[in-house]
Amino acid sequence: MTTPEPEIAARLQFAMETAGAASAVLMRHFGHLAGIDEKSPVDLVTEADRASEALILERLRQAFPEDAVLAEERDGRDGAKAMAARAQELPWCWAIDPLDGTTNFAHTHLNFCVSIGVLRFGKPLIGVVQAPARSERFVGVVGAGATCNAQLIGVSKVETMAKALIGTGFPYDRRQRLPEILGWLGRALQRAHCVRRGGSAALDLCEIAAGRLDGFYEPGLMPWDTAAGSAIVLAAGGTVSGFDGGAHDLFAANTLASNGRIHAELVDLVAAVDRFDIC
Repeated sequence: MTTPEPEIAARLQFAMETAGAASAVLMRHFGHLAGIDEKSPVDLVTEADRASEALILERLRQAFPEDAVLAEERDGRDGAKAMAARAQELPWCWAIDPLDGTTNFAHTHLNFCVSIGVLRFGKPLIGVVQAPARSERFVGVVGAGATCNAQLIGVSKVETMAKALIGTGFPYDRRQRLPEILGWLGRALQRAHCVRRGGSAALDLCEIAAGRLDGFYEPGLMPWDTAAGSAIVLAAGGTVSGFDGGAHDLFAANTLASNGRIHAELVDLVAAVDRFDIC
């Protein structure tokens, strides 16, 4: 990983240190939750989410008070919508998910993380994703490379969908979108070597960067879900786009990521979904 310019290096170092501190907060709560709240029947929030986010926001306030910040629990969808209108004008904007994989966390499943991304004029630049229960930290700076636990990583060399392991996730409105979601899943199962669903979009993107997955698709994602992971994928030599294969808009919900080699097939997979009838 090459050394980035000083402004970037300072934010990268801060993101790594802060992800470590927030991960320690999560692990103090892991397996000991006093209560779980529901934003919706399938969208949970815990005291661990709130405590992790409070730590990150306070550290950001002290270190980079002039930078813009978009944080999941504080700002929510309305905040993301407001930020979308001005993101391209902002030299620095942090996108924070204090606990990605809350459902996993609440069930003591190990696949969860802290995700800290930095946007430069609306584009992912820096990503730090730390998965404390897995003892892994993924780091990437676009143009400078990506690492896992300080070891260089890169995307896979798989050339065809038939040999690819594909990751996916299910949106919070999945109960209303089952025919569409099962249509995509059916096509993926027909065309790919196999499919995995990890429950953390940030970690799924890191799996692309590390060559453990070859492609990933998910509708309904928010900037805090994808900012850090997208930077890490791009830094590792991968491709991130919208479902149409065009430039990825962090605020437009639909995300495709791949090693680049199978990206056209991935776009085709989601482009013309076969709807499954649900009784």
